[in-house]
Amino acid sequence: MDDRMNLKNFIQVLKRRFKTILVTILCLFILTSLTSIFIIKPTYESTSTILVGKLEREVAAQGEINMLLASTMDLLKSPIVLNEVKKEMNITTDLEKEVSLQNNKNSQIINVIVRDHDPEIAKEIASSISSTAVTFMKESFNVADIQVLNATEIEPEVIGSLTLNLGIGFVVSAFLGVGMAMLREDLDDGIKHSKEVEEIIGIPVLGTINLKQKMRIPLVVGERGQTRKVGKSKSRGELRV
Repeated sequence: MDDRMNLKNFIQVLKRRFKTILVTILCLFILTSLTSIFIIKPTYESTSTILVGKLEREVAAQGEINMLLASTMDLLKSPIVLNEVKKEMNITTDLEKEVSLQNNKNSQIINVIVRDHDPEIAKEIASSISSTAVTFMKESFNVADIQVLNATEIEPEVIGSLTLNLGIGFVVSAFLGVGMAMLREDLDDGIKHSKEVEEIIGIPVLGTINLKQKMRIPLVVGERGQTRKVGKSKSRGELRV
């Protein structure tokens, strides 16, 4: 019963503070939309693929392939390769944070994934890191069975979605709007229900008068048969004769 009454009170608060909820949702949603469209730059992801070893191999060569895979992945994110790429492209970006590697189990393929706000720069960084690492492996380790796969040109993809950001912004705005309504309700010391009066003064309430509604003006018959109108004072909401 208490849970039902609490839910009923919650719904009444939402109805009473509907304007607060609506204004909060509109303001925050507009702010989120403007931020997502004009301030936050989209992030692009570019992938370059490296093949280590031959696809047709003997079972005995599996250990050698695993060693080459581990060495290549360590080299791809090493300062030797990253500093060379930054020098070649004349950039000061922290490539270690933008570059990630992916290699599935029992796979000879290494994916070099680069994320940047510029799609062309992301694509160039991924290609440069792959080619630099492959060249270094061939020259320093005398590894012949390693190559960059450029059979197809894959254009960078956009990470995230504007629609998703707007949806998340709307949900967050709705929660904050309800929270703002509950906060205003909690800070409001006004009496909203007759039960609150009973709790304060300790006397049962026999009846209530709604002064917000239009009142009909009754006629009062005097002792001599004269009739008088009973009106409502506009200043204090009091009844006057």
